[in-house]
Amino acid sequence: MKKGIVIYNSKTGFTERYAKWICEELGYQMIPYKERDKADLSQYECVIFGGWAHAGSIKGFKWFKEKLPALEGKRIIVYATGATPPDSPEVEKAIEMNLKDLTGAQRERIRVFYFHGGLSYEKMGTVDRVLMSLFRKMLKKSGGESEAYRMVSHSFDCSSKEQTEPLLEYARAL
Repeated sequence: MKKGIVIYNSKTGFTERYAKWICEELGYQMIPYKERDKADLSQYECVIFGGWAHAGSIKGFKWFKEKLPALEGKRIIVYATGATPPDSPEVEKAIEMNLKDLTGAQRERIRVFYFHGGLSYEKMGTVDRVLMSLFRKMLKKSGGESEAYRMVSHSFDCSSKEQTEPLLEYARAL
């Protein structure tokens, strides 16, 4: 049996960057979400899923939740990346929202981590850029030059390898 695998769903590169750092440290195989059906998850002791957060939803997590019954006995870790600062109460709310339809036993088996990524307007599609433009206008109208407005007014990168330490420690302890 193989040690572990990281399946990641990345849109602008932050989730993929974290997947690379995790795999480098743990020696796990790395598979992009679009190739997820090529991976035989039964062959791994530990399965890690990483997805980007969008409007509170971890992208691709619905697919992963459907796989949970087949992963009985496996170690399960999930991480999400996003532009929201990790100390924001919205992060915990979003994680809870994503886990709400799991059974108590499934929730106990999954450890979820959140990594601060960033925004990359250059790598976003047209629809996302337009939506972010509308969001910026809404923020400016309601709060003027708030911190939230300043954060989303330009691309930024808060990713760091150090953020993976709690996940790495948890995975190594399993």
